[in-house]
Amino acid sequence: MAEEEEIQEEVVPLTEQKREIIVDLWRTNLHGEELGIKQNEQYRAKSRGFTKHTELFGKVSEKKKGKEEDLGYLGYQKDEWDEKKEKLERRLVIKLFSKSMYHQGTLEEMVGREFSNSLSAKHDYPSFNLMVDDYEYLIKLSKNRGGWFVSECFNFRIDKEKGFIPIILKHKMGLGIDFRVINGFGNKQFGFINGHKFDVGGRYDIKLKTTDEQLLDNAIVRALILFAGSLKFHKEIHEKIRKGSKKIKKGEWVPPLSNKELDLERNPRSILHR
Repeated sequence: MAEEEEIQEEVVPLTEQKREIIVDLWRTNLHGEELGIKQNEQYRAKSRGFTKHTELFGKVSEKKKGKEEDLGYLGYQKDEWDEKKEKLERRLVIKLFSKSMYHQGTLEEMVGREFSNSLSAKHDYPSFNLMVDDYEYLIKLSKNRGGWFVSECFNFRIDKEKGFIPIILKHKMGLGIDFRVINGFGNKQFGFINGHKFDVGGRYDIKLKTTDEQLLDNAIVRALILFAGSLKFHKEIHEKIRKGSKKIKKGEWVPPLSNKELDLERNPRSILHR
Protein backbone atom coordinates (compact mmCIF):
# COMPACT_ATOMS: atom_id res chain seq x y z
CA MET A 1 0.00 0.00 0.00
CA ALA A 2 1.49 3.29 -1.06
CA GLU A 3 2.33 5.73 1.67
CA GLU A 4 -0.02 8.69 1.88
CA GLU A 5 1.56 11.97 0.89
CA GLU A 6 1.87 14.48 3.72
CA ILE A 7 -0.45 17.40 3.09
CA GLN A 8 1.03 20.75 4.04
CA GLU A 9 -1.14 23.76 4.69
CA GLU A 10 -0.22 26.85 2.77
CA VAL A 11 1.21 29.51 5.08
CA VAL A 12 -0.32 32.87 4.29
CA PRO A 13 2.02 35.72 5.24
CA LEU A 14 0.56 38.27 7.65
CA THR A 15 -0.06 41.67 6.15
CA GLU A 16 1.65 44.54 7.93
CA GLN A 17 -0.62 47.52 8.48
CA LYS A 18 0.45 51.09 9.12
CA ARG A 19 -1.17 54.24 10.44
CA GLU A 20 0.33 57.69 10.80
CA ILE A 21 -1.72 60.16 12.82
CA ILE A 22 -0.78 63.79 13.42
CA VAL A 23 -1.85 65.64 16.56
CA ASP A 24 -1.21 69.34 15.92
CA LEU A 25 -1.69 71.48 19.04
CA TRP A 26 -2.23 75.19 18.51
CA ARG A 27 -0.35 77.90 20.34
CA THR A 28 -3.47 80.10 20.48
CA ASN A 29 -7.17 79.58 19.74
CA LEU A 30 -7.17 81.96 16.76
CA HIS A 31 -8.20 79.31 14.26
CA GLY A 32 -11.20 79.16 11.96
CA GLU A 33 -12.69 76.20 13.84
CA GLU A 34 -12.74 78.17 17.11
CA LEU A 35 -13.93 81.59 15.90
CA GLY A 36 -17.52 82.72 16.33
CA ILE A 37 -20.19 82.23 18.99
CA LYS A 38 -22.64 80.95 16.38
CA GLN A 39 -20.24 78.20 15.33
CA ASN A 40 -19.79 77.08 18.96
CA GLU A 41 -23.58 76.84 19.26
CA GLN A 42 -23.61 74.58 16.21
CA TYR A 43 -20.93 72.38 17.81
CA ARG A 44 -23.01 72.10 21.02
CA ALA A 45 -26.06 71.12 18.99
CA LYS A 46 -24.14 68.24 17.41
CA SER A 47 -22.49 66.88 20.56
CA ARG A 48 -23.41 66.93 24.25
CA GLY A 49 -19.68 66.60 24.88
CA PHE A 50 -19.08 70.08 23.48
CA THR A 51 -20.16 72.59 26.17
CA LYS A 52 -19.91 76.34 26.53
CA HIS A 53 -16.69 75.75 28.49
CA THR A 54 -15.03 73.67 25.74
CA GLU A 55 -12.12 75.30 23.96
CA LEU A 56 -10.55 73.66 20.92
CA PHE A 57 -6.77 73.55 21.08
CA GLY A 58 -5.67 71.16 18.35
CA LYS A 59 -6.44 69.31 15.14
CA VAL A 60 -6.06 65.60 14.42
CA SER A 61 -5.31 64.32 10.94
CA GLU A 62 -4.04 61.14 9.31
CA LYS A 63 -1.48 60.76 6.56
CA LYS A 64 -2.75 58.56 3.73
CA LYS A 65 -0.85 58.10 0.47
CA GLY A 66 1.29 61.15 1.24
CA LYS A 67 -1.68 63.45 1.95
CA GLU A 68 -3.09 64.60 5.28
CA GLU A 69 -6.80 63.98 5.84
CA ASP A 70 -8.63 65.67 8.72
CA LEU A 71 -9.92 63.31 11.41
CA GLY A 72 -11.12 65.74 14.06
CA TYR A 73 -10.27 68.13 16.88
CA LEU A 74 -9.18 68.20 20.51
CA GLY A 75 -10.77 70.45 23.11
CA TYR A 76 -10.30 70.98 26.84
CA GLN A 77 -12.66 72.19 29.57
CA LYS A 78 -11.75 75.77 30.53
CA ASP A 79 -13.91 75.67 33.67
CA GLU A 80 -11.81 72.79 35.03
CA TRP A 81 -8.48 74.35 34.08
CA ASP A 82 -8.15 78.05 33.10
CA GLU A 83 -11.00 79.30 35.27
CA LYS A 84 -9.69 77.79 38.51
CA LYS A 85 -8.20 80.62 40.61
CA GLU A 86 -6.13 78.16 42.64
CA LYS A 87 -3.78 76.18 40.36
CA LEU A 88 -3.68 73.30 42.85
CA GLU A 89 -7.38 72.73 42.13
CA ARG A 90 -6.98 72.41 38.37
CA ARG A 91 -8.19 69.18 36.78
CA LEU A 92 -7.52 68.34 33.14
CA VAL A 93 -10.43 67.20 30.97
CA ILE A 94 -9.75 66.71 27.24
CA LYS A 95 -12.28 65.67 24.61
CA LEU A 96 -11.77 64.23 21.14
CA PHE A 97 -14.25 65.14 18.40
CA SER A 98 -14.64 63.95 14.83
CA LYS A 99 -14.23 66.46 11.99
CA SER A 100 -18.03 66.88 12.01
CA MET A 101 -17.79 67.54 15.78
CA TYR A 102 -19.27 64.33 17.18
CA HIS A 103 -17.77 63.13 20.48
CA GLN A 104 -15.27 60.26 20.17
CA GLY A 105 -13.53 60.14 23.54
CA THR A 106 -12.68 61.91 26.80
CA LEU A 107 -9.62 61.97 29.06
CA GLU A 108 -10.17 63.04 32.69
CA GLU A 109 -7.46 63.62 35.26
CA MET A 110 -8.01 61.54 38.42
CA VAL A 111 -6.70 63.86 41.11
CA GLY A 112 -7.28 61.63 44.13
CA ARG A 113 -5.57 58.64 42.55
CA GLU A 114 -2.54 60.58 41.32
CA PHE A 115 -1.90 62.27 44.68
CA SER A 116 -2.32 58.95 46.51
CA ASN A 117 0.09 57.18 44.12
CA SER A 118 2.59 60.04 44.19
CA LEU A 119 2.67 60.18 48.00
CA SER A 120 3.46 56.48 48.29
CA ALA A 121 5.96 56.44 45.40
CA LYS A 122 7.67 59.75 46.37
CA HIS A 123 7.46 60.90 42.76
CA ASP A 124 4.75 62.73 40.79
CA TYR A 125 2.63 60.18 38.95
CA PRO A 126 -0.24 61.69 36.87
CA SER A 127 -3.30 59.48 36.42
CA PHE A 128 -6.24 59.61 33.99
CA ASN A 129 -9.46 57.82 33.09
CA LEU A 130 -10.37 57.57 29.42
CA MET A 131 -13.84 56.98 27.99
CA VAL A 132 -13.86 56.03 24.31
CA ASP A 133 -17.08 55.82 22.30
CA ASP A 134 -18.06 52.28 21.21
CA TYR A 135 -15.78 50.74 23.88
CA GLU A 136 -17.60 49.49 26.98
CA TYR A 137 -14.83 49.72 29.59
CA LEU A 138 -13.01 52.58 31.29
CA ILE A 139 -9.38 52.89 30.25
CA LYS A 140 -7.11 53.77 33.17
CA LEU A 141 -3.92 55.46 32.01
CA SER A 142 -1.27 56.26 34.61
CA LYS A 143 2.38 57.02 34.96
CA ASN A 144 3.97 54.18 36.95
CA ARG A 145 7.68 54.79 36.57
CA GLY A 146 9.99 57.77 36.39
CA GLY A 147 12.25 60.05 38.36
CA TRP A 148 15.77 61.39 38.17
CA PHE A 149 17.64 59.67 35.30
CA VAL A 150 14.85 57.08 34.98
CA SER A 151 12.76 56.80 31.80
CA GLU A 152 9.18 57.90 32.29
CA CYS A 153 6.61 55.15 31.67
CA PHE A 154 2.83 55.23 31.34
CA ASN A 155 0.58 52.27 30.83
CA PHE A 156 -3.03 51.33 30.10
CA ARG A 157 -4.84 48.18 29.11
CA ILE A 158 -7.61 47.27 26.68
CA ASP A 159 -9.92 44.63 28.15
CA LYS A 160 -11.24 41.84 25.95
CA GLU A 161 -13.63 38.97 26.66
CA LYS A 162 -10.74 36.49 26.74
CA GLY A 163 -8.00 38.61 28.28
CA PHE A 164 -6.54 42.04 27.82
CA ILE A 165 -3.91 43.95 25.86
CA PRO A 166 -1.33 45.80 28.01
CA ILE A 167 0.04 48.94 26.35
CA ILE A 168 3.24 50.56 27.64
CA LEU A 169 4.28 54.10 26.72
CA LYS A 170 7.98 54.47 27.43
CA HIS A 171 9.67 57.84 27.14
CA LYS A 172 12.74 57.89 24.93
CA MET A 173 15.49 59.77 26.73
CA GLY A 174 16.55 62.87 24.80
CA LEU A 175 15.56 66.44 24.05
CA GLY A 176 12.15 65.70 22.57
CA ILE A 177 8.97 64.38 24.15
CA ASP A 178 9.03 61.01 22.39
CA PHE A 179 7.41 57.75 23.49
CA ARG A 180 7.81 54.18 22.32
CA VAL A 181 4.45 52.36 22.08
CA ILE A 182 4.90 48.78 23.27
CA ASN A 183 2.62 45.73 23.39
CA GLY A 184 3.26 44.19 26.82
CA PHE A 185 2.63 40.71 25.42
CA GLY A 186 6.03 39.86 23.97
CA ASN A 187 7.34 43.30 24.97
CA LYS A 188 7.29 44.31 21.30
CA GLN A 189 7.27 47.90 20.07
CA PHE A 190 4.60 48.56 17.44
CA GLY A 191 4.51 52.34 17.46
CA PHE A 192 6.23 55.61 18.22
CA ILE A 193 4.98 59.02 19.36
CA ASN A 194 7.32 61.64 17.96
CA GLY A 195 7.15 65.03 19.68
CA HIS A 196 8.47 67.85 17.51
CA LYS A 197 10.92 69.84 19.65
CA PHE A 198 10.65 73.15 17.81
CA ASP A 199 6.92 73.26 17.03
CA VAL A 200 5.46 76.36 18.72
CA GLY A 201 2.18 74.88 19.95
CA GLY A 202 3.17 71.24 20.03
CA ARG A 203 2.95 68.51 17.41
CA TYR A 204 2.99 64.75 17.92
CA ASP A 205 3.21 62.21 15.11
CA ILE A 206 1.81 58.81 16.11
CA LYS A 207 3.25 56.11 13.86
CA LEU A 208 1.90 52.57 14.23
CA LYS A 209 3.03 49.46 12.35
CA THR A 210 1.83 45.93 13.12
CA THR A 211 0.41 42.70 11.72
CA ASP A 212 -2.01 42.45 14.67
CA GLU A 213 -5.28 44.21 13.78
CA GLN A 214 -6.26 44.41 17.47
CA LEU A 215 -3.50 46.94 18.05
CA LEU A 216 -5.07 49.34 15.55
CA ASP A 217 -8.63 49.34 16.84
CA ASN A 218 -10.37 52.58 17.80
CA ALA A 219 -9.96 52.15 21.56
CA ILE A 220 -6.14 52.06 21.34
CA VAL A 221 -5.79 54.70 18.61
CA ARG A 222 -8.08 57.19 20.34
CA ALA A 223 -6.38 56.56 23.69
CA LEU A 224 -3.02 57.42 22.07
CA ILE A 225 -4.47 60.60 20.51
CA LEU A 226 -5.88 61.74 23.87
CA PHE A 227 -2.57 60.94 25.60
CA ALA A 228 -0.65 62.98 23.00
CA GLY A 229 -3.04 65.89 23.54
CA SER A 230 -2.53 65.70 27.31
CA LEU A 231 1.25 66.09 26.97
CA LYS A 232 0.78 69.84 26.47
CA PHE A 233 -0.38 70.05 30.11
CA HIS A 234 1.97 67.56 31.78
CA LYS A 235 4.50 70.11 33.01
CA GLU A 236 1.81 71.99 34.95
CA ILE A 237 0.31 68.73 36.25
CA HIS A 238 3.71 67.59 37.56
CA GLU A 239 4.26 70.95 39.28
CA LYS A 240 0.80 70.78 40.83
CA ILE A 241 1.38 67.26 42.20
CA ARG A 242 4.77 68.20 43.67
CA LYS A 243 3.45 71.34 45.40
CA GLY A 244 0.26 69.68 46.57
CA SER A 245 2.07 66.61 47.92
CA LYS A 246 4.30 68.81 50.10
CA LYS A 247 1.20 70.50 51.57
CA ILE A 248 -0.52 67.15 52.17
CA LYS A 249 2.52 65.77 54.00
CA LYS A 250 2.50 68.81 56.28
CA GLY A 251 -1.23 68.35 56.93
CA GLU A 252 -1.99 71.76 55.41
CA TRP A 253 -4.25 70.79 52.49
CA VAL A 254 -6.47 68.05 51.13
CA PRO A 255 -7.19 68.05 47.36
CA PRO A 256 -10.93 68.55 46.70
CA LEU A 257 -12.52 65.89 44.50
CA SER A 258 -15.16 66.96 41.99
CA ASN A 259 -18.45 65.09 41.65
CA LYS A 260 -17.42 64.09 38.13
CA GLU A 261 -14.29 62.39 39.44
CA LEU A 262 -16.20 60.67 42.25
CA ASP A 263 -18.72 59.35 39.71
CA LEU A 264 -15.89 57.72 37.76
CA GLU A 265 -14.60 56.05 40.94
CA ARG A 266 -18.02 54.93 42.20
CA ASN A 267 -18.63 51.26 42.96
CA PRO A 268 -21.30 50.10 40.43
CA ARG A 269 -22.43 47.27 42.73
CA SER A 270 -23.25 49.67 45.56
CA ILE A 271 -25.44 51.70 43.18
CA LEU A 272 -27.38 48.55 42.17
CA HIS A 273 -28.13 47.74 45.81
CA ARG A 274 -29.51 51.16 46.75
